[in-house]
Amino acid sequence: MTSRLIPPIRSQQLLDKSHCALCGQRLLGAYYFLPDRPERYCETCIEQRPRCASCAAPVGDDGWTLHDGRVQCGGCHRSAIYDPQEAQALYASTVASLAQHPGLQVQVGASFRLVDQPTIQDLAHQGAIATEGQQMLGLYLRQGRMRVVYALYGLPRWRFRLVVAHEFAHVWQGEHCPLLTDYDWVEGFAEWVAYQHLLFLGATKAAERLRNAEHPYRKGLEQCLKLEEQIGIRGVLAAMRTLE
Repeated sequence: MTSRLIPPIRSQQLLDKSHCALCGQRLLGAYYFLPDRPERYCETCIEQRPRCASCAAPVGDDGWTLHDGRVQCGGCHRSAIYDPQEAQALYASTVASLAQHPGLQVQVGASFRLVDQPTIQDLAHQGAIATEGQQMLGLYLRQGRMRVVYALYGLPRWRFRLVVAHEFAHVWQGEHCPLLTDYDWVEGFAEWVAYQHLLFLGATKAAERLRNAEHPYRKGLEQCLKLEEQIGIRGVLAAMRTLE
């Protein structure tokens, strides 16, 4: 799974008595905001401050620079998953939730590893997975009998669960439709599972962002959502088993 951060939106609308959420400067002209978030930022902070690798917000004095070079804003850092044991527990919880909704039942499953950015990029290269210059957030690799889901360390909690849901969908595909190679169905289904998981968690705004944002998986996601409208969630799972 690759990163596709939503860029801040520029607005010319004048705001009465509003200030930049980062530097406190009065907003008298153009300002920026992120979808579904109340903060407003001045043009200087957007253009000159480093941007959070997780949410794209400008980073203030409470930000963190991770050892692999990524920069996190204070909010994302506070909810980020760094500890391998915490990550393992959250992975297991997410997999258990996926068995309930949308119903991803597997016989073998996959182990889990929390890794940094250089490691996950190297693993993608070893697996001949094209990253197109994008930041990798998660990865599923099967090498012989070894099946492993990898996730990038330092992801905020909700994004970590999103990544695990997407990658575990590939684990399910490996058991139930191993001959499927069509990119839109492979990645679209994985994104559909991630979308369903966000709904399961009650993260409806994040689910809508996933559904409406421009990203490489959108066409496939729309295919699966259209199929869901016609035959339901169980029908989508059954249909995937017939695709090659």
